[in-house]
Formats: sequence, structure tokens, C-alpha cells
Amino acid sequence: MSLPCDGAAGGARVSDAFAFNVDEVGIAYGRFQELRLKSCYQPLFRVEDDLLMPFAVEALVIAFTGGRAVPAAKLFERAAAEERAALERLCRVLHMRNYHNIGVDGLELFFNVDPAMPDEDVEHLDWLFAENEIAPGMVVCEITEALGAGTERVTALTQNIRRSGMRVAVDDFGAGHSTPARLRLIRPDIVKLDAAWFQKIVADEAARDFLPTLFARFHELGTQVLVEGIETPEQLRVAIAAGADHLQGFLLARPALAGTIFDDAALSVAALSAEAAPGAQATSR
Repeated sequence: MSLPCDGAAGGARVSDAFAFNVDEVGIAYGRFQELRLKSCYQPLFRVEDDLLMPFAVEALVIAFTGGRAVPAAKLFERAAAEERAALERLCRVLHMRNYHNIGVDGLELFFNVDPAMPDEDVEHLDWLFAENEIAPGMVVCEITEALGAGTERVTALTQNIRRSGMRVAVDDFGAGHSTPARLRLIRPDIVKLDAAWFQKIVADEAARDFLPTLFARFHELGTQVLVEGIETPEQLRVAIAAGADHLQGFLLARPALAGTIFDDAALSVAALSAEAAPGAQATSR
């Protein structure tokens, strides 16, 4: 089944370069150039004593050509400047349409938004919530700080997101342009630590010592801490000991394509101490 892009975008023109489709089992996918775009979801976990409880998913997109995945960094490089917003919009349409195919009620939905996202795209999200029967309060928009948007623009976007009932996360903390002053101004609901930055901190025994203080400062702002890039038992132990609220990483769970059976069982911190898992090619769009 092929649907017109205008309809898929809630009346907003996408582009003649894009297409939106639904397969025979009801999974939505997109077309961009020769690429097939598919939604996948990576579980996020809440720390509860000695257990990790899945409470949310981060929506990602994987592009395929000839049955092979395209490296994540290459997907958006393919889009011309005037096409990028449409590609972002198509990814959001896919993630919203496929959200209920996860099959677990009550999971929060995280996805990235560009700080340059126009105001009409926030209104487009409102339309998607209504069409797909998703409560805005279940959605967390991750503002990617690595892109270095000005504080005024990020503040305006944050206000628009909150007016729509969604929550705000600052993504890639440690790799971007966030400062304590900027965080106090934005007051995000969640700060996501950049995976590479956190892994470097864990590798430096002296640097690890400041993590509990950093996390405590976030908590004083009313901001929860989500640590990305948990790939080893050591990284898991350090994040939990420092006071992380939420965790994400391949040690815990890898991204799974829309329609894959979701395992909502709690994870044992003790059992994970001897486990590891490989990565996957996905991008946060």
C-alpha cells in the first residue's frame, strides 16, 4: 500500500523525493531515493534498586539498500539542505505510525528533534498524536545539543514542545554546547549523557569521581539523568553508583525493528555483570 506524502504528513508537503508505505502486516516504512527507511526502537531502562525496568523506547531509523544497512551517518548526508526537514518529518511519521506495533502499553516514546525545527513541525506533531492516539505526555523530545543552536532558539523550541504537552530532554550532554547556565534556563526534564563522552570518563579513574557531583547538580535542577552507551559491566556499575536514573545501551538491549516482539521483562543488575552485546547501525531520527 502506498500513501501520498501530503496525507502522511498531516497536510504538510513532504517532497516528491519521498514516499510513505505500509506493508502487508501493517508496518509503515518510507522511501528516500533508493533507500527503504524502517523504524526501530531501543528500550530505555529505569534503575530500581537491583533491577532495571524497561519504561520507554527511543525511536531510531535504519536505512536499507539492496538488503544492506546504510551507515547511520550517511543517511542524512544524502539529503539536500532543502530536503532535510522533509526527511526528519518522514521519520517522525514512521515512528508514530509504528509505535503501537511495539505491543506494550504505557511505554514512553523518545525521539530526536533538530533545534532548528520550525514551529509548524511542532503543530504537525500535535496532528500525529491525534491521528495515532498517542498521549503527548508519553513523548519526550530530545534536543540535540551537539548541533550548537543558539540559546534563544532552543528556549523557544522548548516552550513550544511543552505547550503541546510533551517533555524535553537535552541529548548528547558532554559532546555539545550545554553549560550549567543554559541548562538552568532550559530546565530539561531529562539530560542524556553522550555515550562516547561517558565511556571516556569511565576509562579515566580520576575523572569518574566527579560524576556523582554532576548528577547531583542535575537532580537539584529537577532534571533526571539518562546515561547512554552502556556497553560493558563496568560502565553499568559506574553509572548506577553515580546516581543515574535511567540507562540505555547495547549491554541492556539493542534496537529492534518495528513489529519485533518486545521483551518487557526486568533485567538483573547482578546478571548483567558478566554480559555484553554488540552494536547496531541506527540513527536517532
